[in-house]
Amino acid sequence: MATIVSTLLHLLLPAILLLSNLVFKGLCQCELQDITVGTERTSAQIQGVQEWKVSFINTCKCPQQALVVSCDGFRTVEKVDPDVFSPVGNNCSVNGGRPIAPFTTVYFLYAWDPPFIFVPVSSSVVC
Repeated sequence: MATIVSTLLHLLLPAILLLSNLVFKGLCQCELQDITVGTERTSAQIQGVQEWKVSFINTCKCPQQALVVSCDGFRTVEKVDPDVFSPVGNNCSVNGGRPIAPFTTVYFLYAWDPPFIFVPVSSSVVC
């Protein structure tokens, strides 16, 4: 009887491991497209220039870190917190490279006209 159980375990264990691996990887397959960028006008003007709120939303089930967006030519007359948004060459780092939790938003405010379009360039998924 013990031999039958042992044989069944040896046969079923690889199948169970393969299935669980597929299920868990499937739950954590996040991509750069899972970062949504939104820009909305605020009611404020800074030094006579329109203020904008930019939101970076992680729509993935896993945290994403080291988010970098394109920002070549970005300008603002409003001070931006470098822990939230800072230039790195022709790109910018979001949230200081720290993880953005699942279904969480990181945002910053800036003032310039016209609004700037930020496009995600890279991130790392933490599952």
